[in-house]
Amino acid sequence: MPVILRPAAQRGRFTDPGLTGVAAFSHGEAFDRHWLGFHALRVLNRVELAPGARLPAARRANMEVLTLVLEGHYRVSSQAGDSGPLKAGQWHRLAAGAGVDVLEQNLDPDAPLRLLQLWLQPAHSNAPPQQAVAVPGAGDTRIAAPTDALLHWDLAATLRRLSLAPGATFAVPATPAAACWVDVIAGELAFRGPGAAGLAQLRGGDGLGVADEAGFALVSSFGAELLLLELPG
Repeated sequence: MPVILRPAAQRGRFTDPGLTGVAAFSHGEAFDRHWLGFHALRVLNRVELAPGARLPAARRANMEVLTLVLEGHYRVSSQAGDSGPLKAGQWHRLAAGAGVDVLEQNLDPDAPLRLLQLWLQPAHSNAPPQQAVAVPGAGDTRIAAPTDALLHWDLAATLRRLSLAPGATFAVPATPAAACWVDVIAGELAFRGPGAAGLAQLRGGDGLGVADEAGFALVSSFGAELLLLELPG
């Protein structure tokens, strides 16, 4: 598989009462048969909730759902538990397991709430639902993994949040018999890698996937925040 680019401008858009979103992969009304997921990664959405919005209950089952609060004050509850108030930089994990009804809320009546959400296929089906909250400290980059991370999940995959200083270079892991997805939260990156035609620029909201390829480098002239998801092949 060559390197595949997924620019923000090409991602699908969806709307519901109190909510707007941008989907890297098919989600709801943002359906694209060419973008149904990437290995175990099924959903990668940027979501904005209107001030004070409280969304109707939504059923989730057999998914690992990770939510990063980008801006605002968030609360999510289900049969798995109640997150309590979460603020920017904090994470919520929901292992939906056999099924839960999820309620999401923007706790700020005057400002929008911005979230980044990932849904991944777990290793086991119909497990008991669980939830957890993570508050990363300085230097905490390993967000989710089966062990040795802020959040433990039922998946042979590792999610990291990384900060690149201006002028820094980041080596994307080589992916023989595996895969990785890189999504830019903010800032900019440039790369010239296997399967890529020329030099590509990535900015906030853009991403790329790579599998069965040699590693390559990402360079940031002005600094960047990114997610790196390493997945089983």
